[in-house]
Formats: sequence, C-alpha cells, structure tokens
Amino acid sequence: MCSCLAKNILVGVNLILTVASFAILALGVSIVTGYKYFQEEIFNIELDIQFLPTFLITLGVIAFIISFSGCCGAILESICMLKTYAVFMGILAVIKVAFTIFLFMKNSELSDGVQRVIDESFSSDPGQNLPFHGLESTFKCCGTTGPDSYINDYNLTSPTCCEKFNEDPTTTDDANRICTKDEAYPQGCSQLIRNFFYDTLKIVGFILIGFIVYEILTLTFALYVAATIQMKIVGTEYY
Repeated sequence: MCSCLAKNILVGVNLILTVASFAILALGVSIVTGYKYFQEEIFNIELDIQFLPTFLITLGVIAFIISFSGCCGAILESICMLKTYAVFMGILAVIKVAFTIFLFMKNSELSDGVQRVIDESFSSDPGQNLPFHGLESTFKCCGTTGPDSYINDYNLTSPTCCEKFNEDPTTTDDANRICTKDEAYPQGCSQLIRNFFYDTLKIVGFILIGFIVYEILTLTFALYVAATIQMKIVGTEYY
C-alpha cells in the first residue's frame, strides 16, 4: 500500500515536471527562432539576450532528464532509473543546502554591499543621477538618507521624490516637476532598499528550504520504491 502510494506520488509529481520542462524547452527554442521579435517586441530592449534561450534550453533539458527518470522509473519499476533519480535529487538537495546556509550566513553582508553600491551611485545633482531616480520612483524614497541628501540653495530635490510627479512622469506641467524637500518622500533609499534586499534574501532562503524538503521526500520515495521492487525480484527468484 505504502509502496503504491509512493509510486503514484513519484509518477504524478514528475509527470507535471516533465510537462513543465517541455514548456521551458519550447520557450527557449522559440526565442532562438524568433530572437529579433522577442528582443524588440516582447522585452523591448536593445540589450543582448542571447544568454536567455541558452539558459532556458539547458534548464529544460536538465529538468526533463531528472523528471523523466523519476516518472518512467516509477511506471516501469526500473531500479536503475529510480536510483539515478534519487542521486539527482540528492545532488540538488546538497547544492541547495549549501546555498541556503550561505544566504543566511551572508545575508547582512550582502545587504550591506547593496547599500554601499546605492550610496556610491547617488549624486546630489539631479541631472547626474538618472539611474537613482528609478529607485526613488519604485521604492517611494528620496536620496540616500532622505530629502536632505540633495544639497542646493533652492530647497529642491529630484522630481522622482514626489508622489505628484510619479503619478504622471510624462507631465509637462512645471508645477508637478518641481519637488521641494517638504513635499518629498521622507525616507531615504539606502536603508529602505537594503532592508528590502535583506527580507527578499530571507524569503528566498525559506523557499529553498521548501525545495530541499521536497527533494529529500522524493529521494526517499524513490529509494523506497526501488527497494520494494528489489525485494519483489529477490522473492520471485527465491521461490
């Protein structure tokens, strides 16, 4: 009964993953064949995205090999395929454990590094600070430590520090393009984005833990089903 349940779980889960791997492969191949369309129409960028189809095809092939060995191994009751699947899942689990430990141990250090990069990218001259303005609009913050990061004689900050401008960035109304320190978002971007990055890495770590648990469970199921099949073979040979 337990063996049958474990077998059905392996088949169901890996059948879904096999279909998903085909979808990833198909997306990678479609980007290769329609590279210019994806670059100009879908992504709307001029950057080189040739790495993307290569990554997707590689990911799809690896996912297909792993899920196929698990699915077919359970259906065909192939000990070799089930053990191969278990080895793959074990390797993936070990890699994720190492990466998760690294994330939790180095989270503060990585987040501090992000904050340093943000601080170094800031200029008190709004005209020389274009990359930073996108952060201000997205995170609703102003300067590195607040509106006072902008040092000038006019009590002004970047327009992206004000909600009235961010609601309509294409406005030509001068009143909406002028943002005083009193109107600006009070919170600085450095600490805000640093905390956001820190919390995001923690979430990624917990998601990885979930994947690790899944991989250990499927590994256990695969070895259990393989052992059950082996015992059946031995019992048949004995009798």
